[in-house]
Amino acid sequence: MSSSQPGPLHGAIDTHVHSAPDVVPRLYSDIDVTRCAKDAGMGALVLKNHYTPTTARAQIAESVVGGLRVIGGVVLNTACTGGFGVEAVRANLDMGAQIIWMPTVSARNHIDYVTRAPVSAHITALTRGSDDIGLSPLTPNGRVSDAVSAILDLIAERAATLATGHLSPDETACLIDAARHRGVRRVIVTHPEAPQIRMPLAVQCDLAGEDVFFERCYYSLLAGDTVATVIEAIRIVGVSSTILATDLGQIGNPSPVDGLADYHRLLTAEGMTDTEWRTMVIANPARALGISADLEAQMDGAR
Repeated sequence: MSSSQPGPLHGAIDTHVHSAPDVVPRLYSDIDVTRCAKDAGMGALVLKNHYTPTTARAQIAESVVGGLRVIGGVVLNTACTGGFGVEAVRANLDMGAQIIWMPTVSARNHIDYVTRAPVSAHITALTRGSDDIGLSPLTPNGRVSDAVSAILDLIAERAATLATGHLSPDETACLIDAARHRGVRRVIVTHPEAPQIRMPLAVQCDLAGEDVFFERCYYSLLAGDTVATVIEAIRIVGVSSTILATDLGQIGNPSPVDGLADYHRLLTAEGMTDTEWRTMVIANPARALGISADLEAQMDGAR
């Protein structure tokens, strides 16, 4: 057995990867991005698509490539599920979905943002065909809607993971409160640094807990954020509640594997320790996805 230490991507889990086929060009197909992750020694990927479920796609990629977990789910966008489609969620969970995202490009908060702020051609292309008003999980009186409550119940019953999508900070706070009351055990706050979200650190601190994880994506650095901003969020909100992911797959950007490696380099240069890195790219995402118990066995079987 070699005495050399494993590389920084050994066992890493990227909870936010975009791949083809998609409504916009992507760098790699499901199969190819999975192969790249396996070759890098990673432990798992989560495939995300704004317009179609990745539940079956992830299972196909995992069966073709083998040697790492590939996790799929469904985003509750209008073109994907008709919005808050309870039966669509049930069907995906029956098929093995492990993560259910709140609306992203169909979210009212997202649409409000793209109509009042200059955005990239990529974001514009992704937002096509969305409602003029957009979707919110809340009723006009500020309560979580009956349909969303039913979805939270399904997530709780199946021990799946809730991700918050592109909701506003206020919507996210209300949703997490309702999710906790309905027995949801794992929540991922989707890229809180994203420009259409910009969740204040004070709000993140209020929401943080053993059941809530904040997904801090490398893509935010490409969009103009600084490494210092990411480090500040990690230090204030906590390593124990942080997931480091990429949100990559766009043409013209680094691949998810290369982006994650660069993330490691940049954060290490700012003082992040190896223990902190492995907590945020292995232990925390494994907990957030409910795969802690079997991930190590999966990787051992592939060696």
